Amino acid sequence: MSKVDPAFSGVGKKEGLKIWRIENLKVVAIPDKSYGQFHKGDSYICLKTNKKGNGFSWNIHFWLGTETSQDEAGVAAYKTVELDDSLGGGPVQFREVESSESAEFMSYFPKGIRYLEGGIKSGFKKVDKDKFEKKMYIVKGKRNIRVNQVPCKWESLNNGDVFIFDLGQHIVVWNGPQSSRTERMQGTQAAKGIRDDERGGKARILFVDDDKLDAETLKVCEAKVALGPRGGIKPQAAKDDDERFSRKQAAQTRLYKVSDESGSLVVTEICSAPLDQTMLNSNDCFIVDQGHCGIFVWKGKGSTKQERKSAFSNAQGFIKAKQYPENTPVTVINENSETIAFKAIFKGWKDPGDTKGLGKTHTTGNIAHVKKEKFDASSLHKIKTSDIDSNPNMASRTGMYDDGSGKIEVFRIENFEAVKQSNELQGQFFGGDSYIVKYTYKQGGRERYIIYYWLGLTSSKDEQGAAAILTTKMDDKLNGAAVQIRVVQGKEPQHFLQLFKGKMIIHLAGRSSGFKNQQAEDKKGNRVRMYQVKGTNEYNTRAVEVEVSAKSLNANDIFVIKGPKQLYIWAGKGGSGDERELGKKVAKVLEPKSAYTLVPEEKEPAEFWEAIGGKQEYASSPRLQEETPAHGPRLFQCSNASGNFRVEEINNYTQQDLIQDDVMLLDAYNELYIWVGAGANAEEKKQILGTAKEYLMTDPSGRDPDSTQLIQVKQGFEPVPFTGWFMAWDNKYFQSMQTEDQMRQELAKQNAVVVIDLKQIKKAAEEQEDSFENCPKFTLAELQAKEVPEGVVSGKKEKHLSKEDFQKLFGMPYEKYATIPKWKQDNLKKKAGVY
Repeated sequence: MSKVDPAFSGVGKKEGLKIWRIENLKVVAIPDKSYGQFHKGDSYICLKTNKKGNGFSWNIHFWLGTETSQDEAGVAAYKTVELDDSLGGGPVQFREVESSESAEFMSYFPKGIRYLEGGIKSGFKKVDKDKFEKKMYIVKGKRNIRVNQVPCKWESLNNGDVFIFDLGQHIVVWNGPQSSRTERMQGTQAAKGIRDDERGGKARILFVDDDKLDAETLKVCEAKVALGPRGGIKPQAAKDDDERFSRKQAAQTRLYKVSDESGSLVVTEICSAPLDQTMLNSNDCFIVDQGHCGIFVWKGKGSTKQERKSAFSNAQGFIKAKQYPENTPVTVINENSETIAFKAIFKGWKDPGDTKGLGKTHTTGNIAHVKKEKFDASSLHKIKTSDIDSNPNMASRTGMYDDGSGKIEVFRIENFEAVKQSNELQGQFFGGDSYIVKYTYKQGGRERYIIYYWLGLTSSKDEQGAAAILTTKMDDKLNGAAVQIRVVQGKEPQHFLQLFKGKMIIHLAGRSSGFKNQQAEDKKGNRVRMYQVKGTNEYNTRAVEVEVSAKSLNANDIFVIKGPKQLYIWAGKGGSGDERELGKKVAKVLEPKSAYTLVPEEKEPAEFWEAIGGKQEYASSPRLQEETPAHGPRLFQCSNASGNFRVEEINNYTQQDLIQDDVMLLDAYNELYIWVGAGANAEEKKQILGTAKEYLMTDPSGRDPDSTQLIQVKQGFEPVPFTGWFMAWDNKYFQSMQTEDQMRQELAKQNAVVVIDLKQIKKAAEEQEDSFENCPKFTLAELQAKEVPEGVVSGKKEKHLSKEDFQKLFGMPYEKYATIPKWKQDNLKKKAGVY
């Protein structure tokens, strides 16, 4: 292996994100707190490491700001190749350009990304807390947020977008009158991010709306929101944010072969879409050209070193030769490491060892339908803390800190205090609460600590904040010796799950329920509860409570139904034997003294259906029962902006990715679902059928549109065949989402919100700009000339006189003159020759 840059030493052996910046042509790691902030004058390298089976998979992105130097961009490119080589040539490489980043890249930053002016070459100004330099940002994107710094002046505003003025102790959110509800909410979230991450939560958030006024804060804005001479605010700009994938161009996909057999690199066109996987040869490199949508470079295992090394430069040369935009996406892929998007271009793609289809394309943590793999549990039983002591790399390879046999203490956040839970309640979590899990283990003869703070999806922001603060305090008592890990419900890492040995159960509701209280109330009130069991072994299993209804069933999974007098384990046809055993373990936790009844799918007794409210349709498509669906489901966010049909794929999707202001496409291959959000505009609703047909007609894999069902569903009325493609679908999710008004009310409780009137700001700014003191001064002769000097405000020549000349000409100071009626002022100006 060639020598690797010291900055890359040891990376890629643990799940997570690492980011480096090119500083003076050297690779320098940036602090975690700066992740998501990119300077326009710089180049960056990002490494995303994901767990894959017993090993890892990697994505490497090199990001180029619009003002970065050629030298820095070049270093980022070749250092990306160097990092790729150090990881055995396994990573997928992406070229990212400011404002045109891939969906994969944007998914790493849930709070969005922020573009900052300047860079390492131009020098960064030292931050002085007492002397803050105001900044202005435009907020773009409905799902993937981009916060871009723009010049702080009127010309930067337009009626269709949301802007943020960062004034230090005040953060102003300016909502364009034609901005959408989602955009306004994203702007609010971005402002909260600036307040919490950079101001320690102490800045006040102000809102600017044309039709609302809060006089109390008008003076603050008069003093701070100074945008210079006022110009007209531009009309709504054509929407051109995240949705950058033109299916029409993708349908014109072409395949090119890159070879150096003749002694020099030659690029030869092979064919146009539809493409077949057999066209790819392991001994060569290929370019898949999708026009402005992007360029893929596929590197065969047997291609020469020169062909592989020149992959990026060949792609960039190709882009120039084709006269494509400079920000055209470039993705470099190694054979057997192909992405879902790449496989989808080819008709009937087969992974090695597969008999058909796309193979395994998703993970258990994100969707409900996954390949079931036989898991060798003994491999994890063999991992002992002593093994990790003698071989630290084992922790990196397995993602495990130890064997999970240490001491566990669980605390629930109650009234902003950490209340310790009894041993029998360990592993019992409520989605409406937040918890702290303190884990103590020994390594190298010394005690080590991990403190997880687990945040339920419906827990309050106050409780989540308290969990983070109390975790830090707990760490302080350990003299900072603990590893702190934030865990969000549904995204639990393997080591966290292993602590509970397959017995982790997530209940609905929150603290007032309590597990013991819940059990007593259930028996007293004949309450039935239903749990969906997910996992392949006791080390990665969790059970999640779902709505008690036959509609919640899924043929791909195992469910435990607990009633006052009965305990059922329902086994879907797609569930594995391992999952059934795990279901039994969950049932034992829920009802230790009760015997369970195993109910196989399609063999349900009448009393089973009666217990869950009657027999109803549920997600039981034959494809849900396949251990390896021929084509994995894919979710797209759609837009018809600028007259072109655009779609953006959402990677690792969940229910939370359905955007209420948009139309979404869920492609289940045999069915194409059109999901219409409640806030989708009339034009989108009118065109959705044509949009879906266009999507099928332009599928680069050559799918037959007539063989695919088109199914339209509305938000709040989703049928079970649709919801079955989502893990733990929540029928009340959209009802429980915060509205824009609720979000502002929450901020108001934090004493951080003031709503002001844009018209009043404009008026105040105008009055400030042309006040007597601020107007440039000229002689009386200059003001009486036929052509007055530049900068003289029309109709207000008298304000450009000096104090002395004004007194001499009008016989009074300006302060007195300003109090007399306007008609008298006009007569005096006419008489003095300065009208």
